[in-house]
Amino acid sequence: MNAEQNKEQAFEVVAKIIHDRGVELIVGGNPAFETEFVLFHIEATMHQWGYKNPKVAAYCDAIKAENDNFRAMGIC
Repeated sequence: MNAEQNKEQAFEVVAKIIHDRGVELIVGGNPAFETEFVLFHIEATMHQWGYKNPKVAAYCDAIKAENDNFRAMGIC
């Protein structure tokens, strides 16, 4: 694995850790707004550096969808 692949994989690993913590919050009945913000920031940084990872995008989308449910219930 080359240095570029290592960097992209590092982004993915960090995003997975953050996503999993957000899932814990959501399962506990709490929104994960900060998790959503951080994941989207990670994804934006990846794009800025020329990386695109479908797993990171899926983590972002999944947390946003769950947070949207909280927003729809008026929990902001």
